[in-house]
Amino acid sequence: MNTEMEEHTQSTDASPSSSSSSSSSDYIFGFGSIMNTSTHAIWKTSSSSSTESILPGVIATISKEFGYKRQWSFRSTTGFTALGVIGRDSTSGVNNNNNNNSGSEINGVIYQVPTEDMPDFDRREVGYTKIRVPLEYITIQHDNNNNNNNNHNTTKKNDNNNATTTRVHYRKQANFTFTPNDNIWLYVPLPGHTQYADETHPLLQSYVDTVLQGCLEWGGPTMAEQFILTTGGWSEYFLNDTPSSRRPWLFRKEYNTIDELLKKYEDLTFYGERRHPEEFASACLHQRMRGSWNLPRRNMNFTGREDQLDQLRLRLVNQDDCGGGEQQHQQQRQRVVVRVDVAGVGGVGES
Repeated sequence: MNTEMEEHTQSTDASPSSSSSSSSSDYIFGFGSIMNTSTHAIWKTSSSSSTESILPGVIATISKEFGYKRQWSFRSTTGFTALGVIGRDSTSGVNNNNNNNSGSEINGVIYQVPTEDMPDFDRREVGYTKIRVPLEYITIQHDNNNNNNNNHNTTKKNDNNNATTTRVHYRKQANFTFTPNDNIWLYVPLPGHTQYADETHPLLQSYVDTVLQGCLEWGGPTMAEQFILTTGGWSEYFLNDTPSSRRPWLFRKEYNTIDELLKKYEDLTFYGERRHPEEFASACLHQRMRGSWNLPRRNMNFTGREDQLDQLRLRLVNQDDCGGGEQQHQQQRQRVVVRVDVAGVGGVGES
């Protein structure tokens, strides 16, 4: 647990009912897929006494002063990169160079969770631990922009190119009254679970869809746009894993709005690098096979041997002074096959 976490939060592995007083309530700050209410019923077990399939919630923001930022940096054991939050003094494997001395705003939804359901939620968030967010870092986003009716007007064109106005409804927000004894929990990745996306753990469009659909459900395009802009770790390793990915209208809910937002900020989201499964596999294979095919992949943790590597590089590119001027030197480069033997005991880095 890092220093910032110790200063601002209380970490726990015990049941929330053992913390604070008996009059306290438990809340979860959802900043990722949990914003999508279609995911709520999945994690509840048969032992839960709660009959609610959708938790009551309210849109909220954690201030940058809390010292955390949201990033695509949680390495799932099932082979993809999910969302996490990184503290300013995090000792994770993520190299967090951007604005390293400050956090950023994190928008999301605060849900009230029955205390007896918290163990179920802990099981859902495997690989994370929960920390307590003090109330002074929380801002509730009241729905003033929608005339308090949880809806807004949009203009669309029908098949006859006539403009029509439709009313889009957002999810009704709860009216929570927080007390100092209440627990607002934020799930933070455990050490060893944080890495940026790569070819074996890409970002998945199906996961991005789940998150952005949750934003659209609660706050519309404005909330989804804020999510994109306040989330780091977007990656060129972006796999469109959705069913029938070339026909998104079949399975991707609100794909038009989501793709428009991702494209609008493609310098951030790498939308142009998103690939269908066969394209992704081909691109990764091509990247692995660049250069000498019979060599193993480069070990990025290899250090030292700079002098030997410099000598080897000079020999391979035939940089020795052979005389005869530059033209003769270029001709010799083209016709000479250079062989260099590297000798040493096993395990010292010949490869």
